[in-house]
Amino acid sequence: MSTSPRSPQRLPYYIDLMKQFEGRKWNHETQADYYNAMVSNQMGDFSIGKSKNPEMSARDKINRAPKALGLIQLKPTLRITEAGKKIQNKYLFEDVLTKQLLKYQLPSPILPEQKDNKGMFNIKPYLELLRLVYTVGDLSRSEFYAFGITMTDYHDFDETVKNLKEYRKEAKINHIRAPKHYHDYMMNYVTKLYSDKIESNDIKIRETKSKSSNKFIKTKFNNVGDYGNAFLRYLTGTGLVVVNKKLQVVVAPNREDDVKYILDTIPRESKKYTEKEYNDFLFDVNVPKLLSDDREEIIIKINQLDARLSEYSIKSSTAYDGLSSLDLKKIQYEKEEKLDKLARDEYAKSLKSYDDSQINDVLDTFEHIKAQDYFDNPLYLEWNTWRALTMIDNGNIKGSFKTNLNGDPVSTAPGNTADIVGDYGDFNMICEVTMSNGKKQYEMENEPVTRHLGELRTKDNGKETFGLFIAKTIQPNVITEFYYKHRIPTRLYGGTVEFIPLTIDDFSTFFKNVTKDGHKLNENDIQQLHKKTIEYAESAEDETDWYNKIRKYVLSL
Repeated sequence: MSTSPRSPQRLPYYIDLMKQFEGRKWNHETQADYYNAMVSNQMGDFSIGKSKNPEMSARDKINRAPKALGLIQLKPTLRITEAGKKIQNKYLFEDVLTKQLLKYQLPSPILPEQKDNKGMFNIKPYLELLRLVYTVGDLSRSEFYAFGITMTDYHDFDETVKNLKEYRKEAKINHIRAPKHYHDYMMNYVTKLYSDKIESNDIKIRETKSKSSNKFIKTKFNNVGDYGNAFLRYLTGTGLVVVNKKLQVVVAPNREDDVKYILDTIPRESKKYTEKEYNDFLFDVNVPKLLSDDREEIIIKINQLDARLSEYSIKSSTAYDGLSSLDLKKIQYEKEEKLDKLARDEYAKSLKSYDDSQINDVLDTFEHIKAQDYFDNPLYLEWNTWRALTMIDNGNIKGSFKTNLNGDPVSTAPGNTADIVGDYGDFNMICEVTMSNGKKQYEMENEPVTRHLGELRTKDNGKETFGLFIAKTIQPNVITEFYYKHRIPTRLYGGTVEFIPLTIDDFSTFFKNVTKDGHKLNENDIQQLHKKTIEYAESAEDETDWYNKIRKYVLSL
């Protein structure tokens, strides 16, 4: 499965941008034009820096998931399919994504058999991954990778479940830590799988000219995790599966009936198609049928949402006569959004209680993020930073990330909004977080974070606004850029733009310091941060001196 775009929530943005190119041939000229449109567009994750090969960068975004899932037809000319049009409708996104994933099969005319894997594949990967989660009940991420991603034929499903249970039993009996168990198991797996290539010295890696069996095996081992991460993101994108707070992959609460319907009705065989037959099947957004296609089932879901809303003393009822299925989908979506907001607001209130277990959980989560233990570490960094900021002061802290009805984070903030915004009455503070590093950190984050701050200040009629920038490591050129922006005003953003850069370690220390005695920061404490960063910028000898002074001040609070 494609790892680009890595997040399925980005698909609508890429498809929408394609509208202006429909009817053109998908050649180097169109690809370069599409890439330029991506760079200039501020939606999705289009702030991608400069590519040395714009045509290849455009193909990377379109020729993979959008093509594989039947959202775009590339020949003879570019065309957005009906599935591609409907996935842009936020009320239909999860259903359309689910249908397209369930049609994805191996082999297929898009990904035909090769001579070295002939007869090996007979599977609809997402269908069998869903079955594995449903059958086992809960999977760790490493189990999802080791036993889900390596499954190539649905006939082997029962054997896969048996091997997974043996894997768990072995770890328990021998007291093997999960990371080591996964590493040893998968290194042994890929070594056996590619033994013929290793013996014949057919071990050249695409990214390098050198031939090394250790490098070859390690690359294949890493590929399992890379593809596994992509499969997991797309599967959770359907809303049928979630990663819970114990980091287990489970069927989403209240979606068991949808999953069971899929497993009972979708054929498991990878059918043989001509290219035209497969395209006709792939492009038809009316198949396969889901439980959520049934109008009465949508009404049942809405009634369930009304019952949950009533727990918040919100009376809600709906007249269904004359409403289309799309109308009902819209009502369902809006009620889910309302319930999500209520649940998040209630959770925010509980965070402000300064419970020791929640403080420890926030600190522990930062450690897991640094170790990259989550399937989507940028998402968890946004969510956990929101939790920390909510706990330490009395501001109105809003996270732009999306959560599900159970409060689990499911997708990061869209590219055109700040990750987190704190409203403190007389001033605002935004917080931007990133897991990127090196040159990529500067290219990806420099322009967007500045723009987000400037746009919020303009929107609030020049209201005092500053920002925190949190990353695993802070690159020197990012420090230099933030220092200069403290000193040089611009008309575009209504003056200077002030950001305080902090590593995750420093922010964790700051959080630990201000929570250890139960003391909450007030608005004056937060505003003093802004005043100090300006003061130090004006008096510092250079950007390093400024960074060291503001860092020391933050850690002294």
